[in-house]
Amino acid sequence: MDLPVRGPCADRAKNACKIKLKLQRERKTGPRHPLFVVKCETHGRFFTIYPPGFGPYVRKRLPCQQVDAQAAPALRAVRDAADEQVPRWLDWRDPEGKEPCWRSTQWRQIARWGRWLGLVGPEGNGQQIAAALGVPLHEHAAARAMYQKRLHYRQRAVALLSVLRLVSLAGDVMRKLLRAGAIAGLMGRGFGVDRLGRLRPLVPV
Repeated sequence: MDLPVRGPCADRAKNACKIKLKLQRERKTGPRHPLFVVKCETHGRFFTIYPPGFGPYVRKRLPCQQVDAQAAPALRAVRDAADEQVPRWLDWRDPEGKEPCWRSTQWRQIARWGRWLGLVGPEGNGQQIAAALGVPLHEHAAARAMYQKRLHYRQRAVALLSVLRLVSLAGDVMRKLLRAGAIAGLMGRGFGVDRLGRLRPLVPV
């Protein structure tokens, strides 16, 4: 693997980074290959390199390209919920599916995407996320109203997909989702590596 020549610690640093591979961390879930933990020997800082579409605690690949905006593995819970032909996911406490499954994995994932796309939380925060996603404010406000008005998980999933469709039309899907996730407080500031091995911030300060 080609390591970057600079780390996040290079920002405003007087001395150049010296990046070394520290270890390969195997994972039981998520990416099917190990994550790379590297160390900057100059500044004594460690950071982890994730494959495209993954990040801390992300077990399924996020949308990376325009065609992935609704089809990525991480969006399966949303897709299944929006499709009335797909039965709701079962709760381990209710394997027969007799009771509403408010604490199921599916519901938690839908709630997480609601926060990620700015459909819940302070209105100003939602507007910031809409701008980061490149979604018109009036379209985002309509999806936000639908998400908050409809308590049924299927309607909430439809609202989420409406925003994701707009994100796919705007392009640069992965960068926009990472920026929205940082604004929502769901992840830290991400970086990409260019062809010269230099780190470029995916989320502007």
